[in-house]
Order: sequence, then C-alpha cells, then structure tokens
Amino acid sequence: MEIEPTTVCNLKCVMCEHTYWSEPPRNMTFEEFKAIVDQFPRLKWLGLTGIGSSFLNKDYLRMIKYVKSRGVLVEIVDTFNHVDEETLRELIGIEPDILFVSVYGATKETYEKVCVGGNFSRVMQNIETFVKLKKEMKTLLPVLNFHYIVSRLNLGEVASFLKFVQDLDSEVGEVLITPLLHSFKEVEGLRVELDGRQIDFFKREAERLGVRLDYNVAVPRGERAPVNHCVEWIMPFIFVTGHVIPCCAENEANAREFQKKTSMGNVFKQSFREIWYGEKYRSLRKMLREGKVPPPCVNCPIYRVESFKA
Repeated sequence: MEIEPTTVCNLKCVMCEHTYWSEPPRNMTFEEFKAIVDQFPRLKWLGLTGIGSSFLNKDYLRMIKYVKSRGVLVEIVDTFNHVDEETLRELIGIEPDILFVSVYGATKETYEKVCVGGNFSRVMQNIETFVKLKKEMKTLLPVLNFHYIVSRLNLGEVASFLKFVQDLDSEVGEVLITPLLHSFKEVEGLRVELDGRQIDFFKREAERLGVRLDYNVAVPRGERAPVNHCVEWIMPFIFVTGHVIPCCAENEANAREFQKKTSMGNVFKQSFREIWYGEKYRSLRKMLREGKVPPPCVNCPIYRVESFKA
C-alpha cells in the first residue's frame, strides 16, 4: 500500500496539482501513521510518498525507521530540495530499500522554471552528497533511482539528464520517465505524449550511456486495456487525511475533493478491514469484474474509461 505522510510543500511546480489546491496543508503524525501500519501485521511493501514534500514532516524519518524495523520493503520519493547532509546520513543509516529523486530538468534554467521555488544547485549537490555518503557508509541501500517527469518545458533535456546520471559514478537502479498523467485545466499546455520515435531515441541514448531506462504507466488512449483488466486496486493509497482511494493513478488530476468524496472510507474513522470488506470496496470490485467503471476511476490514465456515464 501507499501512505501520504504530508501535503506540506513550499514549492510551486507548474505541473503539480498541489500548486492549484485550496486544501490546507497537513502532516500525518507518527501516532496516526503507526495506527495505520499496525493494522497490517504481514505488510510486505510500503510506498511512503504523496502530494507534498515528505521531509517537511518532522516524523518522516521516524516513520521509515519504524516500518523498516518490521522488515517491510520501503520505497520513497523526494525532490531533494529539503534535505541536508545530516538528514541524508540518517536516511542512509535507516536503509529504506528504494529512493526515487524527482527531477524536472538538466539545467538550472529549465529545472527552476518547472519547479518554482526549487533550487537546482542544491538538488544536484544533495545528489552528489548522497552518493558520497553511501560509499563512505559502505551500504547498497537505498538504491538510488530518478523520476524524470516530462513536460513540454523539459522534454529536450532528457538526454542531457541521462548523461548526468552516467557521470555520477554510482550504481543507479533506473531513470523512470513519466509523462504528466492528467491534463487538468491548469496544465493542458504542458502535457506531452511520447511517440515511438522519441522513446526509441531515449532508449538508444540510455543504452549508449549504460543507464537503465523505464517508462511509467500512463498509456495513450488508443492503447488502453479494458477496465476489467485493472489490477491496481489491490494497492490502496491512503491520504494524509485518512481517506482511502483504490490506487494512486488518479492523483495529480487536481480533483482532490472528488477523490475524497468518492473514497472507499476513512481509516481514521474505521479500521481498514471494515473499509476493505465494506460496501464501497465490494461495489468497486464487482463493477471492475463486469467491465464497468467505478466512480473513483472515471479519470483513470491507464485503462479505457471513456464509455462511463455519470
């Protein structure tokens, strides 16, 4: 499952729904987090990220440390704008399994045009410090990965960023290329769908540089499978407010209130077991089996949902 530790963020990334929200920022407390996680005695994997800058939650490292003490595989995502050497040393010492650093360009000009309020030089320095500390501490974890979110503003710098990754002189798991999952009103002019020619070019560059490249789950409309093929609902995403949504694919559509309204329930008000076996989840699973689109899934960027009529 995935848990959102915070919606606090002082960045104004032009493609991020958070920039256009009116929802008050909130940190999940360690006690709230523990109360959720303790309901899963056999939890195997946790994505600890969301629509916010996780290191701005003072309990974030404590959360990671707690789930790692239980033998859970932990994946985290961050922009590296809000960390320093001391924080990175503590993070590496906890040894979460997978780290994705989200990057929005290969030059200061482009990066800071996309990530308004971000500091390109600080991010690059933090990446280099992270690599240095891992070598110094002689650990393989967390495995360093990069998440490059593609828009019209930074599409031309993908190859340059792949070269930066090669020059790190460090073992990197992968560079994950993600086009914007949703084209809500404020970002309509930024979204690009990668065509085969572009994908082949990036693939050739990655192979030439010895960098592993992968692509995220956004699927062009004409290539989407029927909604009854969906398996994403088995990995619920829990908002910082406790609302349980079926998966993370509807995030970044700037439809936060709709997501909460159509959520499966609230884990701060009832147990997850009650939510999972409750009427809303039963209805969602039944509709998917029948090839119908459940209300929370009407904006899905992965499966065919255009035939849904509210």
